[in-house]
Amino acid sequence: MRSATSVTCRAAALICLFVSPGVVPAAEPEPVRSPVPPDQTMQHFQLHPDCRMELVAAEPDVIDPVAMAFDADGRLWVVEMSDYPNGPAEGQPGQSRIRVLTDDDGDGRYTNPVTFADELLFANGLLHWRDGLLVTADGNVLYLEDTDGDGKADVRETWFAGFKRDNPQLRANHPTLGLDNHIYVASGLRGGDVIAKRPEWATDAKPVSLSGRDFRFDPLTGQYEAVTGVGQFGLTFDDWGNRFVCSNRNPCKQIVLEDRYARQNPAVAVSQVAHDVSPAGEQSRVYAISRTWTTSNLHAGQFTAACGVCNYRGDALPEAFRGNSFTCEPTANLVHRDVLTPSGPTYTSRYGRDEVEFLASRDEWFRPVNLTVGPDGALYLCDMYRAVIEHPQFMPTELKTRPDLELGKDRGRIYRIVRKSAPPARPAPKLADAPSSELVQLLEHSNVWQRELAHRLLLERQDDSVADALVEMVKAGKTPQARIHALSLLEGLGQLSQGTLVAALGDDSPRVVAQAIRLAEGDFFEGDAELASRIRKIAAQTDDEALAFQAVLSMGRFPAAAGDNELLASLAAEGADEEWLRLALEIAAVDAAGVLNAMLSDDHATKAGDSAGYRDLASSLAERVGRTGSEESVGSALEAVAARDRALRENVVAGLGRGLKRRGRTFESIGKSLSNEANEVLASTFEASRKTLTADNAAPSARRHAATILEFAPKDAAEILWSTALEDADQPTLLAVIGVLARRGDAPIGPALLDIYSDETPAVRRGILDAMVANEARAAAVLDAVEAGDIGPFELTQAQQNRLLRHRNAELKKRANQLLARSVDSDRAAVIADYAPSLTMTADPLRGRELFAKNCAQCHKVGDLGVNVAPDISDSRTKTPSQLLQAILDPNRAIDNNYFSYTILDDSGNVHTGIIATETATSVTLKQPEAKTVTILRSEIEELRSNGVSLMPVGFEKAMNHQQIADLISFIKNWRYLDGQVPEEVIGR
Repeated sequence: MRSATSVTCRAAALICLFVSPGVVPAAEPEPVRSPVPPDQTMQHFQLHPDCRMELVAAEPDVIDPVAMAFDADGRLWVVEMSDYPNGPAEGQPGQSRIRVLTDDDGDGRYTNPVTFADELLFANGLLHWRDGLLVTADGNVLYLEDTDGDGKADVRETWFAGFKRDNPQLRANHPTLGLDNHIYVASGLRGGDVIAKRPEWATDAKPVSLSGRDFRFDPLTGQYEAVTGVGQFGLTFDDWGNRFVCSNRNPCKQIVLEDRYARQNPAVAVSQVAHDVSPAGEQSRVYAISRTWTTSNLHAGQFTAACGVCNYRGDALPEAFRGNSFTCEPTANLVHRDVLTPSGPTYTSRYGRDEVEFLASRDEWFRPVNLTVGPDGALYLCDMYRAVIEHPQFMPTELKTRPDLELGKDRGRIYRIVRKSAPPARPAPKLADAPSSELVQLLEHSNVWQRELAHRLLLERQDDSVADALVEMVKAGKTPQARIHALSLLEGLGQLSQGTLVAALGDDSPRVVAQAIRLAEGDFFEGDAELASRIRKIAAQTDDEALAFQAVLSMGRFPAAAGDNELLASLAAEGADEEWLRLALEIAAVDAAGVLNAMLSDDHATKAGDSAGYRDLASSLAERVGRTGSEESVGSALEAVAARDRALRENVVAGLGRGLKRRGRTFESIGKSLSNEANEVLASTFEASRKTLTADNAAPSARRHAATILEFAPKDAAEILWSTALEDADQPTLLAVIGVLARRGDAPIGPALLDIYSDETPAVRRGILDAMVANEARAAAVLDAVEAGDIGPFELTQAQQNRLLRHRNAELKKRANQLLARSVDSDRAAVIADYAPSLTMTADPLRGRELFAKNCAQCHKVGDLGVNVAPDISDSRTKTPSQLLQAILDPNRAIDNNYFSYTILDDSGNVHTGIIATETATSVTLKQPEAKTVTILRSEIEELRSNGVSLMPVGFEKAMNHQQIADLISFIKNWRYLDGQVPEEVIGR
């Protein structure tokens, strides 16, 4: 007997989830029959026309590859995660292992695998260090070493432990050596409390919380800390030390602001530390050529499993590819490429090709998961080669136990991608025993693998004999990359002098100068007045926004100096519209009052002109002055802004008002301590806002802005605000006024808001409820209205309910828990109980499709059937059959405020019913069944009232018997197995 939501085993076995399909080109005559033998796989790839692809390794030599690295002698080390997805049986060892492959004949094919380590649990990353290997596995950083020369690790130490282990897809990964001589680890999103376990480092070790952050440690000293992040499965650097991570929906995210800078000024609330270089989430696009299927149909054609991000810096692809980002999307069987362009301290991106991926395959078992650059400068690709790549934890319930979860567990491939004209594969250089002097020269190599290998080996050896050569390279190295490596290595060897830093601070490359500035922050140079002076001079003179950003941040690592306030104000006048530089300036402005007053002087304010960024920075600094400064400093800021234009004056007044409010003060409460000039600034600012708010010809945006200024006006402003709300305000202005009144805390607002509640549209009703629950007295009034039946419990959003259910007032909390328990109408409860047997009946989703077309398609859309008037029900993966049954038979039990039915009576006596689809200042548009719409001018509306119920009528069961309800639920739950994306022969019908 099948449940109403079951599908055939063949369908469950062959449908791959968590997939990101895109625009699918015309179908080929015969789909690919996976699995495809390694020697036939090439015919199914679509690769950039300027490149070629070669198979480097395949099963049985490699299986389930998820990470790889070439050692100093060119051997290929591979992490095989064969315990994915569910791990070994209880009591059994892990099934991950590290294998070493060699290319003995130099033909580019890696074979002869030797198992270096096995019985690892969920291993997913590796990095060579000294005579061993650092491996991320099961929430730990392990060190493995072969000390007896038999090719197998006989040393297995845990260096760090405590990374979260919630899911194999969400664990620490990608140990990577950065230019700062620290090893970085992506935390896997879930964080953890990480502590050193290596005996030499464990004494007095304390755990560090990685909540929302990644991890780094110094492999020479063992010092470790949380760093800005956070990455899921992927971590890469560019040539200049910028760090990039990725997560399922974020293919390339740059870490812009490191924690150490945010900590410099605890008074600054930093709202963002990273930047999506590539479009993310619903803004992203991928273009698959395979038959693909997303867990959520709402994510079709988007990134849903981005991983293995790599900033390509090799020399075997076309030169235009250097510095591009490559990201794997295993569920769509493709690798995506973005071209990055510097933009201040960050990057912008564009797709490598318009609606065509860098690499895509029609083979649905092709699962690219990781990328790296090899000794030859080629881009190497790990293909896990599985039927299913998604973890069962994220699957719909009906597919969690599908039988094909491990199909492909005995397979895996690694590919090499180069430009079409590249020479054949050549033997990798053997550099493990190369003289240190030779390694120094490799820092100028055009291929990043050579540079980074040389850097690591020199750091490991701690060979001071190369110090002079490195100093010479800092001064005369052929490339900025070489000069940066040399600088960093001198620091890592403890040989970096002030003289060398001073020379680097004069380099022609802004990127070299930026690296020198970062190194000047080190403890060895703490308080160095000459370096501090040079950094301030660079900040003042550079035209490079990224360098200015770094210089301003690093200024805070040195003691404040005379002239800093003027310098910061001058930089703000020139560059505050660049958001990251603006944030750096705010962090550097330790003396907020001093910098603000400097910004309000004639010279800087005139130079800034009509800069919105300048005004925003002034407002932020003013808020800090109001929050932490003296009344004298508040007055000083008001006096300084007196001669400025209205826009800047309003920003400063609003900022000061916010800051005062945060410490329980108002302009009125400190008015007597302010000078006449300061009070006049306040009076004139508020009067101008009053005039704008009440002016008939003022633009709506100007009225909304005026309302926000009046939040800090004297008490008599409440009447003006409220009269504006009740007269003819457009919806955005009405919402702005309601928000301002709520924040002001004016007593009469609660009853007044409840008086207009029933006549308002969904957005305004939400705004009213937000205002009501934000205040204890008004929250009590909401519960009174719920108890009286004037507001239904379902009309409050989940956030609003939670605020009441967790209220700090015990009595309110108790009442909320009593009143907001959504009771089920007794009649509906009986109907649901009567139809419960439908959930266990054998059901036919194709019959259900016919029923949906007849009874539901007028208001709902599933696949290509119907129209979306009511809520989108197509994404049914998280809905259980029981929930669907309740939604069908009791449509008013849990309805989104956006989908209440509204009735409009127009001035001609016509009655219109539907869901409000669009509102403007002059009209309201209702969406009605069958996608009909009607638009009515506000001037023609006699009455607009919420019906408090769903557009879907109660009593749906009268049109269907138990079997039909079972069939309908089966269609809603399983429609995606029938819509043509999954072919008929796969479904087995």
